[in-house]
Amino acid sequence: MKTCPRCNESSDDQFDSCWKCSGPLPAGNGLPAPSHSASPVRPRKRAAFKIFRGVFITWEGLCSEAAEFASTVGPQNLITISHSEDQGDGVITVWFWTDAV
Repeated sequence: MKTCPRCNESSDDQFDSCWKCSGPLPAGNGLPAPSHSASPVRPRKRAAFKIFRGVFITWEGLCSEAAEFASTVGPQNLITISHSEDQGDGVITVWFWTDAV
């Protein structure tokens, strides 16, 4: 058995990377196995959201607020933007990726 130096999870000796965090597992000499990818290991992300809601604001105002926030998130972290309306109550939700805590 190998123990992941990143998350302390155990994996069978046949594997080079951790099943839980995808980090490299130690090779037979106790050092992490060489990476098979050219890209660095990225920290895990979690999905998050921000809701924009209003009865007394126009759809244009709600959309402007949501668009301004989505611009701060950046295209690489934006998942989607959803909207709904019920009896004049407008809701826009911006879904995005953020660093895991």
